[in-house]
Order: sequence, then C-alpha cells, then structure tokens
Amino acid sequence: MVPNDATATAATWHPNPRSADPSEANIHPAPNAEARPIIGEDTQIAPSARFGEGVLIGDDARIGEDVTIGAGANIGEGVVIRAGAQIGANTSIEDDASIGEGVSVGQRVTIRQGVILQASSEVGDGVVLDEGVSVGEGARLGRDVQVEQSTRIGAHVMIDEGAVVGEDCVLEDRSSIRHSSRVGDSVTIGKSAEIHAGSSVGNGSRIGSRSRLEGTFGDELEVGTRSRLLGGSTWGNNVQIGDGVKVETDATSRFADYTQLGDKTTLTAAVVTGELSTGEGVTIKGGGGASELHGTIVIGAGSTLDGAITLQDGTETGESVQIHGPSGAHPDEVVTQIDRDCEVQDRAIIRSGVRLGERTLVGSAAEIGQAVVTGTGTAIDDRARIGDFSIINGSMIGEGATVGHGAQRGYGAELGERSVIEDNAVIEPYAHVEEDGYVPRGNVVVETREGKTP
Repeated sequence: MVPNDATATAATWHPNPRSADPSEANIHPAPNAEARPIIGEDTQIAPSARFGEGVLIGDDARIGEDVTIGAGANIGEGVVIRAGAQIGANTSIEDDASIGEGVSVGQRVTIRQGVILQASSEVGDGVVLDEGVSVGEGARLGRDVQVEQSTRIGAHVMIDEGAVVGEDCVLEDRSSIRHSSRVGDSVTIGKSAEIHAGSSVGNGSRIGSRSRLEGTFGDELEVGTRSRLLGGSTWGNNVQIGDGVKVETDATSRFADYTQLGDKTTLTAAVVTGELSTGEGVTIKGGGGASELHGTIVIGAGSTLDGAITLQDGTETGESVQIHGPSGAHPDEVVTQIDRDCEVQDRAIIRSGVRLGERTLVGSAAEIGQAVVTGTGTAIDDRARIGDFSIINGSMIGEGATVGHGAQRGYGAELGERSVIEDNAVIEPYAHVEEDGYVPRGNVVVETREGKTP
C-alpha cells in the first residue's frame, strides 16, 4: 500500500446528507471529520461510508454506501466492501478480499487474502479466516472461530464460538458446527448436517445430509444421510456408517478402526469397545441395562439384540438373529453373555440369561431357551431346540434335536438328529443318543463301551 495524506485526497469524499452523531461507537462521517482514514491510490469510497480513528485503506480498494469501519481497522489492497457492511475495530482484511452487502464483521477479526464473505453473513469477534475461504450468504460464524485456507462454507451455515474448521473443507448449506468442535482437513459436511458441541471429526471425513454427530471421530469417516451418532462415543479411523443409522451410546463406548454399521442400524444404551460390523436394519438396545460389545463383532442384517447383553471378541451373528437379554422386570434375571469366537447363524433365537461358552456354534433357526449354559466348543445344529435352564457342556446337538427344560448334557455327549430329550433328563459325558432317539423325562443316559445308549 502507498498511503496518501488524507487531506490530499479530499476529492474522494462527498458530503453525507444522512450523517449520524459522530460520537456513536467512535465512528465519524467521512466528510469534514477529524478522523479520516489513511488511504492508498485509486481507491473508491462512497460518500456515506463512515470510519473510526486510525483506519488504513490500501490501493484499489472499493468501499460502498453506508459502510462502517471501526477504529484501527486495516483494509488491504484491492479489497471490496459492499453497501451496508459493518467492519469492527482492529479488524484486518488482507488483499483482494470481498465483503458482500450487509455483512457484519466483529472486532479483532483476521480475514486473509482472497476471502469472500457473501451478503448478510456474520462474523464474530476474534474470528480468523485463512486464505481463499468462502462464506455463503447468511452464514453465521461465532466468536473466536478459526477456518483454515480454501474451505467453502455454504449459505446459512452456523459455526458456533470456539470451533475450528480445517483446510479444503466443504460445509454445505444450512449445516452447523456447534461450540468448540474441531473439524479436520478435507471434510465434507452435507446439507443440514450438525456436529454437536465439543465433537471432533478427523481428516478426509464425509458426513451425509441431515446427519448429526456427537463424539470423537477418526480420519476417513463415512456417514450416510439422516444418521444419528450421539452420546459422545470415540470412533476409530475408516469407520463406515450407512443411511438412517441411530447410535445413542455414551462416552465410555469405543469403536475401533474399520467399524461398519449398515443402513438403519440402531444402537441404544450400548457400550462398544472395539470393531463392530452390522448389516442393514440391525437393532441393539440396552433394555434393562447396557449391552456390552467387546472386540471384533460381526452382526448380520436385520438382527435384533434386546436387553442387557454382553458379546465378546470374535462373535458373529447371521441375518435376522434374535438375542434377548433380561427385561429388567425381575431383579434375579442375569445378563445374556456370549463368549469369544461364538457363531450364531441366520434366524437363530437366543432367550434371556443365556451363557454361550467360547467357540459355541448355534445353527440356523435354532432356538436356545432362557438361562441355558453351554460349555466351550458346544455345537448346536440347525433347527435344534434347547429348553430353559438346560446345561449343554461341550456337547454336540444334532440337526432338529429337541432338548427339554432343565436337562443336562455332559462334556463330549452327542445327540443325534431329530432326537428328543425330555425335561430334566441327564446325558452323561461322552454318551450318545442316536438319530430319532428318545429319552424320557428324568432318565439318565450313560456312556457304554460302544458309545451308544444302553
């Protein structure tokens, strides 16, 4: 800037027929005022513009009608400030920035080179806008917001005080970033999406329209449309969230890298520590207590986990599986627990209070009654039925077999296909019931040398 003496450029000024009280806000009308700006060459300043003391205006600047510039402001070369804009005291606007009609800029704001503020946008005190930032019409930026270079902010976007937005981001129309949130570099936030207060979104993330996020999210997050990820959970890198997903966990929940939640998945009152993959339409609800999912867990499309349930590392469930925990209606109900490396196949049903030991396999369309306990390595084949309170200690239950209530199976016992074991019967370790076999109520089957039922 090559400043001229203000009196030497008096030809630039024209009388202002609407001049206000010069004492207001330390602002004075341009003509005949004691506080005139120091201006550069080839500037154009409308006669109704008003300035505080110590304003500097660079070469080739354009100042429109009814513009107000506070004391100590510094306007760079080639800056355009359109009609009705208000610039606060001690604000710095660097070269080639463009300020639209009716824009309001607070005090101590830093606007770097080439920034564009479109009409009616508002920028609070202490905001920093880096080079090449674009702010859409009617957008609102609160106090002490920081926006890094080349980020594009759409129309009517809201960024609350203390938020930080990285470089090369896109904030689409009507999206919002709440108090003290942090958004990394190259993030896209869709129309009407919202980042809740105190949240963090990592680099390279993409948030679909109308989604809402609360928590700490790693890099390369992918969230579909109309999803809700609330409760302050911590999420790893490369997480993928489908459309219409609803997660309402709390701050104790942790989702590892590469977690995947398919469309319309619902998690409520869950504590997740580790990687979780679900298909479409899965529902996980805490019910009478929090559901706890630990480690690498895969849950198929359309499954339902309802009540207080604990799933350990390596659990896999197929499509349309139902796993039920306690309802909370009775104080003596116990949590349903599935230990590590278990597999529950399609359409299986597991009632409340079940305990599946490590490496238990539950076949397709099998049904496990309330409070059933299985030992390590138990295999329950397709369409088998296990009655309430039975103990299956590392046994093999054949396809279509039926086990009554309160029955006991010793380690290594085998029940053949379609066999029927009535209530309270006991199959001792390594005993064998053949296909289509029948054991009456309360009977005991012992191992023989041939390994067959006596």
